[in-house]
Amino acid sequence: MITSQGMLDTLTARGYGLVTGVPCSYFKGPLRLLAQGAAPRYIAAANEGSAIAIAAGAELGGQLPLVMAQNSGFGNMINPLTSLVLPYRIPLTVMVSMRGWPTADAGEPQHYWMGRVVPSWLDSLGIAYWMLTSDGPSLDELLRNARHVLDEGRPAFILVGKGAIANDAPPDRPAASPVRRPTRDDVVAAVLAEAGNAHLLSTTGYLSRSLFQQGDSDRNFYMQGSMGHAAGMALGAALASPQTRFVVLDGDGAVLMHMGSLATIGDLAPANLTHVVFDNGVYDSTGGQPTGRRQTDFASAALACGYRDAQRVETADALRDALRAALGSVGPSAIVVRGAPGGSAGERASSNVGVAEIGDRFRKSLTARAPLAEGWTPA
Repeated sequence: MITSQGMLDTLTARGYGLVTGVPCSYFKGPLRLLAQGAAPRYIAAANEGSAIAIAAGAELGGQLPLVMAQNSGFGNMINPLTSLVLPYRIPLTVMVSMRGWPTADAGEPQHYWMGRVVPSWLDSLGIAYWMLTSDGPSLDELLRNARHVLDEGRPAFILVGKGAIANDAPPDRPAASPVRRPTRDDVVAAVLAEAGNAHLLSTTGYLSRSLFQQGDSDRNFYMQGSMGHAAGMALGAALASPQTRFVVLDGDGAVLMHMGSLATIGDLAPANLTHVVFDNGVYDSTGGQPTGRRQTDFASAALACGYRDAQRVETADALRDALRAALGSVGPSAIVVRGAPGGSAGERASSNVGVAEIGDRFRKSLTARAPLAEGWTPA
């Protein structure tokens, strides 16, 4: 096992000048140090494909780059790897955490496939890779081996097993806020109080856990994995069931990951969709790393993409008022909640209800609804 600081020292000694990626709890320690200003420079990417592109640009600009990401996002890397990095012969190093390897936990079925297929996919692409484990070769040795591959103009992957990197970095000291911002539990409670018989879709991570604990229902879809796609899924459901109201509970990091969904929602303008974005500035479920959205105004972005209404709120009471207005009006509407990070994680929905059952009962709850009159009438 390598310490968090030891990992960063090794990267610096090997000449890496820029690290980019999307957080994973396996990298929690090093990412915490990077967020605190440790070298090398760290750039929070919106998604894993963007991280590959950022690293490719850095390499062309003369810096040796490294990408850190979770294997669940490996699919996002495929396009820039195959159409940019490989044909243009741009050498870069990618460290991928192997969630679900060697076996996936019972409560994390979303990691089952990626825990199995990443090595074979890399083999099919002719990309060299090595395993970093708690009892295997050192990171320095693996990076030395990777250097030979980089010198040939090819990418190199290091697949990281659980426990290979210590989570030993000191925790951040959160800055005191002049106002008490709502927690994710406050946001979920407000949505449940106002949503009535609406169908709820919640993004991967702690929002889904909170929704399950506070108000499990057949009308709820808890997303595990597929980060950034809750809004797109809600759009598809809203278009397929125009007589039903839908509320999607999203996070700022998830929206950033596939922000183009805002444009699609705005263009198609489903009248029955309300989009609640919990903007707490961090990826809570992977260790509280910053999302890199300090300059992003999600409400203005939603309006620019064609949402009929978008509001920013900073209290649970204001959220409830905004929800009542949105659910009584023609959508799509966005409500951006400036919230607080942290709080208890709670138990996953999938630890109690299988993910296939979650999908099946959500589907049945929609087909069982009595058809309403033609055209959607706001509540």
